Amino acid sequence: MIRLLAIAFAVVLFVIPRLTAPMPAVTGAGLLGVSLTVLAIGARWRWPATAAACVFLANYAAALWMARGPVNLVRAAGFGVALLLLLQAVDLICRVRGTTVDATLVLAELGRWIGLGTAAFGAVVLAVALANSLATTLPAVVSPLLAAAGAFGAVLIVAAVIVRAGTHRGSSDR
Repeated sequence: MIRLLAIAFAVVLFVIPRLTAPMPAVTGAGLLGVSLTVLAIGARWRWPATAAACVFLANYAAALWMARGPVNLVRAAGFGVALLLLLQAVDLICRVRGTTVDATLVLAELGRWIGLGTAAFGAVVLAVALANSLATTLPAVVSPLLAAAGAFGAVLIVAAVIVRAGTHRGSSDR
């Protein structure tokens, strides 16, 4: 069941760039990402999933650049959540290697993922609303400073998540 979810997330990550820019290069890169995901699921290795995530992200960025249109907030947030959930699903597949997984574990993980995805989507909507209100009230000179502060805040959040995950895993490995 987790494998099917991982494949479903890979399909979403393939389709979103295709909807943005339906071009052969976008399709080829998307198929490479799906192939790496299938390898990660079949071999139960994390590195192909990480490589697939990089391919999917670069493909979406290239599709946005080629389309030269406005960014669809819902599509972009959905892409980011699908990317996160793909990596989580493959990680779970690798962690439960050789064990029996029942519906309780799958439902618990799904609940966690849905909560994480909802929180991430809510944060995106809140950030966009805040950015729109600030853009109309602040002078243009302040924009680079706000962008730098936002990037710094994002890096701090990612660092905190990585440190938390490292300490949490370290305590469970003992």
